[in-house]
This record gives sequence, C-alpha cells and structure tokens, in this order.
Amino acid sequence: MTTPLPRDVAVLLDMENLFGGHHRDVTSAPVREVVRASGEFVRRHGLGGLVASARAYSDWSRPEMGAYRRAMLESGVEPVQVFSFGQGVKNAADMEMVVDALRIAADCPWVGVFVLATGDAGFVPLVRRLHALGKHVVLVSTTGPDAGGVSPLLRAVVDHHHVVALPQAGTSPAIRAVPAAGGPPAASPPPASPPPASAGLHEYRSAALRLVAENPAVLVDGAVHGSRLGTLLRRAVPHRSYTDFGYRSLAKFVEEGCGLRFHRP
Repeated sequence: MTTPLPRDVAVLLDMENLFGGHHRDVTSAPVREVVRASGEFVRRHGLGGLVASARAYSDWSRPEMGAYRRAMLESGVEPVQVFSFGQGVKNAADMEMVVDALRIAADCPWVGVFVLATGDAGFVPLVRRLHALGKHVVLVSTTGPDAGGVSPLLRAVVDHHHVVALPQAGTSPAIRAVPAAGGPPAASPPPASPPPASAGLHEYRSAALRLVAENPAVLVDGAVHGSRLGTLLRRAVPHRSYTDFGYRSLAKFVEEGCGLRFHRP
C-alpha cells in the first residue's frame, strides 16, 4: 500500500501583485496555473507533499473578480476578502497575508513549506520569521505581461524563487527554478545551448528569460536593463533580433513578449 503524501504546504496568493495592480487587467492572473505549478515544483524537488491550505487575497467584491470563481473552485483556493477602503488596500492585503502565514505556522506545525505568490519587499520580515520557525519559503512569480515585479530584497531572503513562464496558446507552460541568494540552491534546469538561427519567437523568448535568470546583473531593482540584456542576446542568438518578430524596440519585447519590467532611468 502506497503511503499518501502529507499535506504540509501552504500557498498564499497576493492577487494584486499577480495582475500588477488593480488598475491593470485583473483577470490576467493565472490562479489555476500558479497553484498547480507551485505544487508540482515543491513535490518534484522534495520540499514537501500536498497543499494543506491555499488562500488568495483581494477585494473579491469587485464585479470583475467573478471571473475567477471557477478557477478558484477547481484549484481548491479559498478567497480572502480584503475591502477597498482607499489607498491603503494594498497594505491591508499584505497584512492579512502576514497574519494568516503566522497563524498557520502556529496552528499547523506540520506545515513546513510556505509558497508566497508575491513580489513585495514588505514580506521580507515574514520570510525571516518563518525561517526562524524552521519553515521553508518558496517565492513564486510569473512572466505574465501584467504581473507585478519581484523585489531583489525578497528574492534574496527566500529559499527558492520559482518562475512560472506562461505559455502562448497551444503550448505548455515552462517552469523555471531560480536559486535565491543566501538560501539552499534550487534545482536548476540543464544548461541550454543557444537556439539555432532558425529559432522562432518561442525559442528567442526562452533564451531571453534564461539569460535574465542566469545573470543577476541584468536586473536593476527587479527591472531588465536594456543594454545588458541586449548584449547577452546578441551573443547567444547572433542571427536573430526582436525586430524579426514585429517588436519595434527591446523594451516592447521585454514587456510585451516576456512579461518582464523594463528599466527606465
């Protein structure tokens, strides 16, 4: 008889960060894919078993948030209401997540892995407290064009930074693990050779995402430095350019094609 996997993973989703702020397209956050990919990543790398608690924080009273109803039910995610009382709503959602994480850590000692889908530096004290309690922390972000950025400070204190690369229509999502500075090394994908000259948009985008993940100096405050990435891309894919795929500038390719923020001094 096979021993069932323990439910020792908590997944907490900062919805506003996933879709880049309430002024953006709120339906762009891939809740189902983030939860599925997070659980797969945790199990594949031997960090934990099954999800014991999955909660998503947002102002669910907004009419457009109703689009998530089916995805939430199918993914087993519990919506946590954070009322919009004005400009402080973002801090309210963050505080709710922090309180819930500490409550789960205290009430459910068997939960040893916390998956935080966010990018805000304000969660750094929470990560340090969870570490002090003997918990493992995985940071999850996506490459969605509307997704919020990831703070370098937060990325530096977590144990793993897991990037879910969202697919184009008809393709499967690519899942990348980016090792966090100062934490245990994440399992890395095998080194990829530069795409051939005939590589299409998907391969060119994958090369760009790989170069960003493997070269921390490309990022400035969580945003892509254009000239640094451009130099690396020209070396890795010498016979291709973003202009081959209809992008007028590298900034357009980075933001619209890769879903990353572009650094503008």
